[in-house]
Amino acid sequence: MPLPHFAVLQATCQIITLANFDWFSQWKDGRVMHRGADYEARKQEIGHMMWVQCERLFPQLADKVSYFNVGTPLSNLHYLQAQRGEMYGCDHNVARFSPEATIALRPETSIQNLYLTGQDIFTCGFAGAAFGGLLCASKVLNRNLYNDLMDLKRRVSKENEAKQLLQS
Repeated sequence: MPLPHFAVLQATCQIITLANFDWFSQWKDGRVMHRGADYEARKQEIGHMMWVQCERLFPQLADKVSYFNVGTPLSNLHYLQAQRGEMYGCDHNVARFSPEATIALRPETSIQNLYLTGQDIFTCGFAGAAFGGLLCASKVLNRNLYNDLMDLKRRVSKENEAKQLLQS
């Protein structure tokens, strides 16, 4: 179906990388949006390098930017109250993925009816947060929702296969 003539196709690109808090620590006591030209220049320099790499990987994005913004660990410190600007909760070092940490980071807590969810009980990022939610909901409902989802997927696949056979 063709798009109406007034439809505007837009997309959002978010690039995430590691940045050492110490690269920005000299501006940590400054106010948001008032940290000065040196801070802005550092942010833009790093952001520009990230965008150049993005364009190397996705050349079709060149000349398509209508808005560009760069955040730093100081942005995360201000908006997320992350101590050193972390953006993904628990520090994701080697110890974070040890068996001991994996066992300790669970939805249940010692407080009755208080559960944790999100990326800190599984792994970083959107997928980690989604699976963290699945683990938490499974605990609250005392049911393995992952198995339920896999069963649903199998049923839907079989139904689709049956529909295709009937249509041929």
